[in-house]
Amino acid sequence: MAHTQSSKPGEQRHWPAVFADPQVRVAIVTAVALLAQAVIAKNVLDVKLDFFSQFAAFWVFIVFEVAGVRSRTVELLTSLVIVLVAVGVLLVAA
Repeated sequence: MAHTQSSKPGEQRHWPAVFADPQVRVAIVTAVALLAQAVIAKNVLDVKLDFFSQFAAFWVFIVFEVAGVRSRTVELLTSLVIVLVAVGVLLVAA
């Protein structure tokens, strides 16, 4: 899978087809949020999160999956909520 880059001015790049799926984009946001949360909790705050708190962003992703709505607005809101939940867990744990 490679990008197709245009040689003509004004043409846009095309992302690989896999990134066109809102489900994949939200999954990537979830993975990055969980990884950042784990690194910050362990190395910066030096706290151990319980099971529910550790995967709180993942629970939001599961709700997104079960809901089945795939609009751009829902994707952006879900991504925002995932990041805010991860930050909230870190603030509460601190």
